[in-house]
Amino acid sequence: MGVVNCTPDSFFLGSRTTDPREALNMIEHHLNEGADIVDIGACSTRPGAEWPSEDEEWKRLEPVLSQVRTLFPKTVFSLDTFRPGIVEKAAPLLGYFLVNDIFAGSYDKAMLPLISGLKVPWIAMHREPYRGPEAITRFFLKVAEQADKYSINEFILDPGFGFNKDVDQNFEVMASLPSLVPKNDSGNPIVPLLAGISRKRLTYMPLGTTPDNALLSTGALHLHLLFKGVSILRVHDVAEARQMITLYRKMSTFVN
Repeated sequence: MGVVNCTPDSFFLGSRTTDPREALNMIEHHLNEGADIVDIGACSTRPGAEWPSEDEEWKRLEPVLSQVRTLFPKTVFSLDTFRPGIVEKAAPLLGYFLVNDIFAGSYDKAMLPLISGLKVPWIAMHREPYRGPEAITRFFLKVAEQADKYSINEFILDPGFGFNKDVDQNFEVMASLPSLVPKNDSGNPIVPLLAGISRKRLTYMPLGTTPDNALLSTGALHLHLLFKGVSILRVHDVAEARQMITLYRKMSTFVN
């Protein structure tokens, strides 16, 4: 999943733009590098960021979303927003898409009925105050209950790396995978798991560097996450993530 931030203030310079033409070029670049999904958002959720109004969020998104189906008709897009009003406006432009919801439906009670009515997949992220890995498992079980309640048949779980978690807590969560994810009767995870760690604090603070210098460390952790059962990597650098996926698949051939 390649990231395109239609914002002036997302934490990584290489992912953000306020120019719709540049955003469309970024989408094309991600696809050329092998992205399966492109995640588009217009509200920075980095620590300390001021959220734009819903009108401003849509003002940033609409010039991009109005063109993507013409330019990229077969691409799977996800919409990174917690506002049902944005989802409702985007639906006629995007058709099939995923809703990437950092509040897992808790910001606005209208979100889950809307997702159910649109029959689109839901990405539900953990961002509650950190109380240990077991609390994330309980949160994921509640998400599954909500999905069942609203007849949302396709959903994806995100442990929320970097959200209300310090560096050590992020590593604790990573070490606890895949046991965090509820299992079915066969012992398999109930739904896919997404991880967004690309160039975040856990990739550079232990090394005393910056997001700009965190490509190598991000790749190392991506490979680890793949072996921990993560199905979707949300990334800034698609080509390098693809390399990790290729290595993982090669190594998995010889791992029992």
